[in-house]
Amino acid sequence: MASTVETKTDSVALVAAYRRILTWLGIGTALGACVELAMLRHWQDIFQLVPWAVLAVLLAAAAAWLVRRAVATARILQGTAIVAVLGSAFGVYEHVSANLEAGPLSGRYSAVWDSMSAVSQLWAAATGSVGASPVLAPGMVGLAGVLLWLAAFRWGPARELP
Repeated sequence: MASTVETKTDSVALVAAYRRILTWLGIGTALGACVELAMLRHWQDIFQLVPWAVLAVLLAAAAAWLVRRAVATARILQGTAIVAVLGSAFGVYEHVSANLEAGPLSGRYSAVWDSMSAVSQLWAAATGSVGASPVLAPGMVGLAGVLLWLAAFRWGPARELP
């Protein structure tokens, strides 16, 4: 009869596998954000270079985490991931704000923009119905940060297999 009791070694191996999966998903998401930024030619002014810098630091921290799993690299990865999430939130705010400013100039909404409720205007700006700033693009940076933060969550040498 097969035992359904999981051993501690099995649990540790499973957590290690999940960490690897989360790390590679985070790296893939960050690289996808880089591709998106490149397709949008997101380098027109100094402020548009900020997500590039955040992603470069995040990817460097993820590479360090892949090369050497240590408490220090786990903390560095988590710290840069938090910065990425905060930067992402600011990017979403900036993009929605830019779309809101474009509302009265929109060919589709110019005649009705002032009569729309604030919630309707916000919805139009956040969903991309008005304005040219994509809101999901900065969200990818935040997703990469969350995935990489989770990859290093509660990491310690005693919790991992060699």
